[in-house]
Amino acid sequence: MFTIDVFSDLICPWCYIGGRRLKQAVGIVEERTGAKIQIRYHAFELNPTMPLEGMDRRSYRSAKFGSWERSQQLDHGTVLAGRSEGITFDYEAITRTPNTRAGHRLIALAEREAELGAAMADRLFVAYFTEGQDIGDPAVLARLGEETGLAAGVATRLEDPALETAVREEEELAEQMGLRGVPLFILGDRAVNGAVKVEQLVEALEQQTTAPPTGATCEGGVCSL
Repeated sequence: MFTIDVFSDLICPWCYIGGRRLKQAVGIVEERTGAKIQIRYHAFELNPTMPLEGMDRRSYRSAKFGSWERSQQLDHGTVLAGRSEGITFDYEAITRTPNTRAGHRLIALAEREAELGAAMADRLFVAYFTEGQDIGDPAVLARLGEETGLAAGVATRLEDPALETAVREEEELAEQMGLRGVPLFILGDRAVNGAVKVEQLVEALEQQTTAPPTGATCEGGVCSL
């Protein structure tokens, strides 16, 4: 089993796009080579100081980018990029920018209990960017967890201190690595930073799954909000 480690945040549109491209690449490589590939998600917070209840999205984005108009311009770019991946970004439906810490705990819980971390990450991206759900709300997270295949009682298990420890350790690892932008895909001894095209991911994966390791490299654009 070949494992791809992904660092991303749930409010990062390029992480959503990059994750879909990675999934496509994995399917292609598995079919061509017969390799078995697992995708494992790790926590990264673009705004770790976000209040637990989140913030009004328009106010937050206007302050961060200087104006609401600039924020809309940036949103439009992801809308166009997402279309080719079958992604619908509905920014008008999003009223709040959430704190994503609990969402990362849910991904860790899904991976621990059912190896569903990648599926849970994708479900959270859809919930936020396409459906406009508040993925910082514990009740919303509990419902999404159970919809994605976890046993009932997610709300209680989500408060397990071990999950918070796991998320904190992943974020500390990202800091030690000097990571400042996501998504980051770690494929064996190669790191690909940014939502690169499917073809680039296929090439990198085929090199890693069919040939001896070579030196680590980084390439592509970076989503840094």
